[in-house]
Amino acid sequence: MSQEPMLNTPGPGRMIPFQPGMNYGNPARQRFHKSHLFEFKLGVGRDLSMMPTNVDPLERVVTTSTGKFKVGNTVDGDGVFEPEFSKQAQFVPSFVGLDGKVLRFFAQMTDSVPESLRDNFRDRQFTILYFLVDDSIQVIEQRKHNSGYVQGVFMKRHKVPRAGGVSQYVEEDFVNLHDFVDTPSIMLYGRIFQLTGCNQFTENFYRTNELPILFQAVPLPEPEKSDDSIGMGRSTRGGTSATGGSRMNEEFDTAKLRPNQRAGYRREKFLKFNNKVLRFYGLWDDRKSMFGDKRHYTVNFYLADDAIEVLERHDANEGRDPWPKLIRKSQVPKKFCGLNGIGVSNADISDKVYIRDTDLKVGEIVDIYNRKVFLYGCDEFTRHFYRTAYGVEQPPDCPPPEELMEFPLQTEPPYTGFGTEEDSIASFYRLIPRPRAFDALKQEELDKIIFRWKAKFDLDLMEHAGPDDSKRRFVVSFYMSDSSVAVYEPPVSNSGFLGGKFLQRQRVRKHGTAKTESSYITHQDLLFDLPGSVWINGYPFVLLECDRFTLRYRNRGNIASLLSVDSIHWKIRGGLEDLQTLLFAFEDADEKKTGAVFLDVFVKVLKNCDLQVDEDEMLALVQHWDQKQDGTVAYKDFVEAIASLH
Repeated sequence: MSQEPMLNTPGPGRMIPFQPGMNYGNPARQRFHKSHLFEFKLGVGRDLSMMPTNVDPLERVVTTSTGKFKVGNTVDGDGVFEPEFSKQAQFVPSFVGLDGKVLRFFAQMTDSVPESLRDNFRDRQFTILYFLVDDSIQVIEQRKHNSGYVQGVFMKRHKVPRAGGVSQYVEEDFVNLHDFVDTPSIMLYGRIFQLTGCNQFTENFYRTNELPILFQAVPLPEPEKSDDSIGMGRSTRGGTSATGGSRMNEEFDTAKLRPNQRAGYRREKFLKFNNKVLRFYGLWDDRKSMFGDKRHYTVNFYLADDAIEVLERHDANEGRDPWPKLIRKSQVPKKFCGLNGIGVSNADISDKVYIRDTDLKVGEIVDIYNRKVFLYGCDEFTRHFYRTAYGVEQPPDCPPPEELMEFPLQTEPPYTGFGTEEDSIASFYRLIPRPRAFDALKQEELDKIIFRWKAKFDLDLMEHAGPDDSKRRFVVSFYMSDSSVAVYEPPVSNSGFLGGKFLQRQRVRKHGTAKTESSYITHQDLLFDLPGSVWINGYPFVLLECDRFTLRYRNRGNIASLLSVDSIHWKIRGGLEDLQTLLFAFEDADEKKTGAVFLDVFVKVLKNCDLQVDEDEMLALVQHWDQKQDGTVAYKDFVEAIASLH
């Protein structure tokens, strides 16, 4: 042991008087740290010179230092305790070392059931959690389907006081872990919990601390039946019911009990048949009555309380408001005799008989508030229920055949003569008429299409023809934008007729149709082979010829075959004074001197000669003289053909 503490500190082991000037440093000193005996670590103060002690394993205290007792060369021979800092264990406070350490006990509590006629008591399973960090307790009830209790957390986590007076400053007034030692039960707030077991951690904890624990042996609870096993049934103990006689298929027993048994029966039935619904598909045909109709329904029968719910089935675009329910969930009497009086409920009437599950069958009619509903089908769960509970098989689905309904054709009424025909027919289809749809882009394109014909009166069909009507000529115009027709008569001097507009632009009905019929002249009635007759506004006309635009439209743009090539040749011969000029023009354009020029050169030479040949005539010449179909014209043959005309 170093003598450095003996040189600079007073004490019985000091050899030199503790006086000023009598202190000096140790020349052999190697450690220059600041020594101390008290410090804070993790927020907890500790004394480094504390002697090691034996600690109760149940106490939440951890030894923080070790040391050994040595005998020193002192005057009085007393030993000196020297702490060994190098072997000091790490300090762990209680709220850190015991955090997450929970003792888990399994317990059972028996409750009385006064409202049940068969079961006087019911066993409830719990899990008791004891938190070592703060001696708090939490009780959780194990969940069981259709138990009738609010399960889950039975008691929130807190320190539970013992019976009697409780002081928040006395730890012995609260339940601690010693209360679970050597006892098969524990009382919490007046309720006795029978301890039936614990987990492995709890068992090891008590065994390490040599504390005995006792558990009460109880029979294992029967496993719950799953939804798949519903409907298989089970027999009552002894094979007899509480009212005597054998009970058939207790799981689906829906026999009506006596009034004094009604409360217990309802509870038992709810626990068995909660969320169990029979579903049928029905049809109510009421077409024999005024304004009647055929309606489809879904009939739901709730096994828990024998209630019936009727839902309407809606198809797409059937024109009916989507009402959610026809009849809300309630008990429906077999025979409806009117509504109950004010303040009288169905439970107050004991002699009223309601529809039960035995009254529903596929293929039969059930009376629901004077509505004869035909049940034509059900779902698979409903078939399984009747097969298991009553041993009967529901008939197969028999949906009614769809009848072929012949609806009368809706014909348009005749034109009234007021306004346009489109406005008149719009008031027939809608209560508030809408204007006719108008496509501006399409109308803009069609406005450019106007067909024109040169015409005269057809005297053979005209009844009262005048002596000068054979000399009259007309221009018939057809407008594609609105299918209207206009007739114009060119004025002729000294003819005796004024001329001008013969028929203002308008839609013209076909000859022989009544005023109330909507049949008008279209472009197909006018685009026929010329000459031809047509009736316009009661007058017979003979269409003699048409303009080039109409001719091109009628022949899909190809009118070269309709033109006479000889007439075009005569037109060229009349426009030329000397054919040698035309021949020299072709020879100058023929650079290779092959005697033939291309089509574009041929057209260019004719245009330079100013022969007044339009595009249609030029196209007819090209189609006629391009005999080899190679895009060239033998211009010498062309000039010779024109020169041969006399």
